Amino acid sequence: MKRIYRLLALLLALCLAAGLLTGCDEDPNDEEKLSVVMTGLFTTMDPAMAATAAERTVVLHVFDNLLRWDGEKSVSAVAQSWQETSNDDGTVTYTFHLRGDAVWSDGSRLTAADFVYAWKRLVSPDTASPNAAILSVVSGYDEARAGDVDALQVSAPDDHTLEVTLTGPCAYFLNSVCTAPTTMPVRQKAVESDDDWASSRTYFVGNGPFRRGGDWTDYHRLTLHKQEGHYSAKHISLDRVELVLQTEEQAAANAGRVDVVVGASSDPAVSGGDPTVGLLLVNQMATNLEKNGLRHALSLSVDRTALAESMGASYAAADGLVPDGIRTTGGQDFRAVNGSLIDNDPDTYNDRCTQAITELRQAGYTSAAAMEQLGTVTLLYDSGSGQAALARLLQQTWREKLGLQVTLQGVANEEYTQLLTTGEYTLALMELTAACSDAAACLDPWRGGDSRNYAQLHMNAYDILMRVAAGSASAEARDAYLKDAEQLLLDSGSVIPLYSRRQPYQLRDGVAGAVNDGLGAWYFGAVRRVTQ
Repeated sequence: MKRIYRLLALLLALCLAAGLLTGCDEDPNDEEKLSVVMTGLFTTMDPAMAATAAERTVVLHVFDNLLRWDGEKSVSAVAQSWQETSNDDGTVTYTFHLRGDAVWSDGSRLTAADFVYAWKRLVSPDTASPNAAILSVVSGYDEARAGDVDALQVSAPDDHTLEVTLTGPCAYFLNSVCTAPTTMPVRQKAVESDDDWASSRTYFVGNGPFRRGGDWTDYHRLTLHKQEGHYSAKHISLDRVELVLQTEEQAAANAGRVDVVVGASSDPAVSGGDPTVGLLLVNQMATNLEKNGLRHALSLSVDRTALAESMGASYAAADGLVPDGIRTTGGQDFRAVNGSLIDNDPDTYNDRCTQAITELRQAGYTSAAAMEQLGTVTLLYDSGSGQAALARLLQQTWREKLGLQVTLQGVANEEYTQLLTTGEYTLALMELTAACSDAAACLDPWRGGDSRNYAQLHMNAYDILMRVAAGSASAEARDAYLKDAEQLLLDSGSVIPLYSRRQPYQLRDGVAGAVNDGLGAWYFGAVRRVTQ
């Protein structure tokens, strides 16, 4: 009998040592987890400062916004309901009613004042957020950016009510602004506790369906645990998300071996949205490049396919000013719906070069002597952004295909920004990153008087199209006006798309419910396993 007891004791000990609580053939730590590999950098969980796809992805999990994008539409999150009111002065006010069971990760109640603080902090020049422009549709934005943050028309009449007044109708406000990682609430007490609060296990608090665990000093591996106290916890099947950051080569090697790979894929045809497009700006005020024929020749002579290939696997030839992944008013892919506006077929490149020469001749540039009369043509670029190789390639292309001599001007970022802002350039390279997933985010900066209009462009017809689009009650009409505006802008020859970034990805068979926000960030809280 003693021998039997000893054997039973030994068996029990072995089971306990293995962490088994309910039987030797069951693992209580057998959590439902998702393995994710992403490329890129991770340095912060601060919504205002999150800039990379990985950072925005984490923010989407550890914070919770007014609404959440579910892949097709915006759905209720912290806001249980809302109303839209058109005011006599043309402005529009949204009133959000917040749910009573929304809490921070430390158990304290979330209030409307947390949104007010976060949005004013986002636009404050002291914050220096790269994402502030997402709130440009809110009344008082320009004044807030100039330093008067209280001018921003966002307020909290009580703990459960948030009021936001916009400069006018904004079709993408709910779907793109109120779901964005950038506009998440933050807790003032946490922010003011420590300068590095967003990377501190001690001071950080979030209000999202997940919390960060693991080693907080490791910026290459992040563990996200389901927040059991979150109001949506019972609807989330995942217990944990294991996120690892790797190089493109490492990530590609893991395609098919983990549940999700973002930023690389064994199938390069599978790609998601990225909000960035590379542009060539032709200064509208540059008198030596004022003829449209010359501007069109600059664009026609660029082999965008070869250019993108030279930049790497994460780049593609630009099909328009609005990149892949940016949504229409109705939630579809704007580029997929409207098609390519630029011929990037390698087989027709020589024909395009011939057309470029024809455009030059029609503009009066019929000889080398005529080209020399243009004077000095400079190409400005940020010397610290990796654009030097691109600038040299364009210089060589224009010399060989057009006989145009271009002088390169690479300067440090601060001087580069100053020269762009003041319009002290002839040609310039820049990247435009959409602040939210709507075509207007790529098109609004080129309206006359906009502070982001570095091309110094003033086109009455374009400005009218954008105003009419903004005021359109019909989603179909709005999208049609935006399409026409994009074509008109390209026809002007002042803003020339060169390349777009892309985000290859791969989901393992059986993984469903992963949501891409159109800007490169992913939300996995709705993931479920399905049987094929």
